[in-house]
Amino acid sequence: TLSLNPNAKKSKLHCGKHQEELKLFCKTDKKLICLICATGREHESHSLMLIEEAIEFYKEQVKCSFESLTKKESEVQKMEQEQKDSVSGVQKESQNLQSLITSQFAELHQI
Repeated sequence: TLSLNPNAKKSKLHCGKHQEELKLFCKTDKKLICLICATGREHESHSLMLIEEAIEFYKEQVKCSFESLTKKESEVQKMEQEQKDSVSGVQKESQNLQSLITSQFAELHQI
């Protein structure tokens, strides 16, 4: 099993087909492979990288995605607040118009 805890004892993952340690990441298939698998036909034209490189690559991608989503969330919250303020302003204006119409109606009926 994979552990996200950096202090946890690292256990080596092994290939189910060759019982070799998994040292490479196949970018094409998005999976960990051993050196024997890497030299086989199944992965011969695939893009491969060391697991450590793949970790850094995907870590950076996740970080960028997280930052982008955080920024978008902030923008959405700002737009939501602007809409709430706008609705509140329209409601207040509506109440003011209703009061004005009611008072004008009362004045007209007094004449």
